Amino acid sequence: MGFKQARGEYVVLLNNDAIIDKNWLAELVAAASDKTVGIVASKILLNTPFIEATITSSIVQQSDLDQSTDFSPRGVLIENITKSTFDHKNLIWYASGFEQSKIINGISLRWSTGKAKVLLPMLEGNNDFSFVFHGYPTSDNSLTLNAKITIADEEIFSVSLSPNSVLDKKITLQKALYSKECFWLIQNGGNVLLKNGYSKDIGGVTRVLGKMVEEFYEKDSHFFSKKRKLLAACGAGMLIKREVIEQVGFFNQHYFMYYEDIDFCLRAWKQGWDIVFAPKAIMRHRHRATTGKAESSFFVSMVEKNHLFLLLTHFPLRVFLREYILFILRMLEAVLRQFIFRFVRWNSYHVWKVKAAGRITAFLSFHEQLITFVKIRFWLQIREVRNFKEMSKHLY
Repeated sequence: MGFKQARGEYVVLLNNDAIIDKNWLAELVAAASDKTVGIVASKILLNTPFIEATITSSIVQQSDLDQSTDFSPRGVLIENITKSTFDHKNLIWYASGFEQSKIINGISLRWSTGKAKVLLPMLEGNNDFSFVFHGYPTSDNSLTLNAKITIADEEIFSVSLSPNSVLDKKITLQKALYSKECFWLIQNGGNVLLKNGYSKDIGGVTRVLGKMVEEFYEKDSHFFSKKRKLLAACGAGMLIKREVIEQVGFFNQHYFMYYEDIDFCLRAWKQGWDIVFAPKAIMRHRHRATTGKAESSFFVSMVEKNHLFLLLTHFPLRVFLREYILFILRMLEAVLRQFIFRFVRWNSYHVWKVKAAGRITAFLSFHEQLITFVKIRFWLQIREVRNFKEMSKHLY
């Protein structure tokens, strides 16, 4: 709707949950000065700065606690760290030195391996955090736990705990006192496209601990200070030349949400336009403010459906068919697990109910638009300047 009213040489997209630096727009325009550049991506930071806290502790072996043959190192045993500000309690990131959280004696706890680092979100004013430490779960009273928290080599707190004891320590950090230690995380520095058609934020971190898959963000660094070419940009903050839209059209409304920006960028890229990352066009974004952090059936349906749309439009049929079969298997798995867990594992039932509902909706929506996307595929193929063979060089 905005584009229909716009008259400028450039069209700029900006999410309503973003805050821009004063030079953001000027930097985008400057990066678009090259005639071959059609789209410019912003440097998108997470909207809250962070500080790194180090938790150092004494170490014992698991065998010391239960007389087993498990010699894994056990440092401090800690519950999930909490923050008083509700909106930011899920932004605490156990960066390194922690194992996957486990239920021990009915409580969700995680072991450190002796020296662990955690990233804490810092708002203006006071920031209140709760650290709950547990003594070693053992009957051996000689095994005392010693632990301390430091920030930038300054000791904030230290504790000595006897076995099976618990200490809930409230720590208040004033942002003004730690401004030099605060840093920003990259929410998006452009997008990469994977060989299976999924897209990832450059700056996004994915970590697998046991059966848990966790996602967070990378620290801003020298890598994100360089201008570079991309295959796709994030629609939360991008500049587009009017020429590009007039040539390839605007967003495909069948996507609605998720992957619509990737599809648009690929259409432009295939027509010969370059997409660049502007490191000085800085904005701060509250990621997933619209859909929330919890996975919903809406989120599942949008991502699954639009992933299939993208594959059918821009990838070889063999790749599309392979991923389509995998999607069908995921849908059947979700339906089956939902049915089984309703009777034998109620705590997992809701998770799979959401997945099943989302994937069934995606299946129906995709097939409703199948003929439309087949037509789009052939329309694009006869007009493309860069083909999939060239695009495949940029896939991960």
